[in-house]
Amino acid sequence: MHKTAIILSVFLSAFAYSQVKIGGTTSVGNVTNTSVLLEFGTDNDKGIILPYVETVPTAVAASQGGTIIFDVSANAEYKVKVKNENAGWKDLSVQSGYSTAVEAVVKPPQALPLADQAAAKAIIGSETSTTDGVLVLESPSKAMVLPIVTSLANIKNPSPGMMAFLAGATSAGHRLVVFNGQKWTFWKP
Repeated sequence: MHKTAIILSVFLSAFAYSQVKIGGTTSVGNVTNTSVLLEFGTDNDKGIILPYVETVPTAVAASQGGTIIFDVSANAEYKVKVKNENAGWKDLSVQSGYSTAVEAVVKPPQALPLADQAAAKAIIGSETSTTDGVLVLESPSKAMVLPIVTSLANIKNPSPGMMAFLAGATSAGHRLVVFNGQKWTFWKP
């Protein structure tokens, strides 16, 4: 029931072009900071899972700068990547997260192949978007706030392609963290 409420809230908010908050003490609600388009709660034990992409987007509209994916297109090279507007895809994992156990999670056997539905996406912040993605945030002035955790030990079973923001005791300890299925990689802002 809780997941249904979150999904319904995201889709309804997408149609209303509003700001969305998912998780935290109010579960689903409005964002109080006007510069935030999408915010995740402060549960301190969750991250977001990036889409598992078997074909890396190459078309300009399909891969805008700021697009973040979990690239599973090549065996032995499962990596979290971010699209730089002019310089291609940047690897955030540093080391591959491939293993047969991770492959079983991101590429489970299917009886029938599933086709992508080009129109199957939620857009928050705009009525339309040419960018391909399951969840597209469109705003010239608003940002997304990642789930914030104070310890990676709080995330009991991280999933391949997970990302969060690790808040340290001081600003020097703050890090963007991504999980490639094998290990966490830390990026200092």
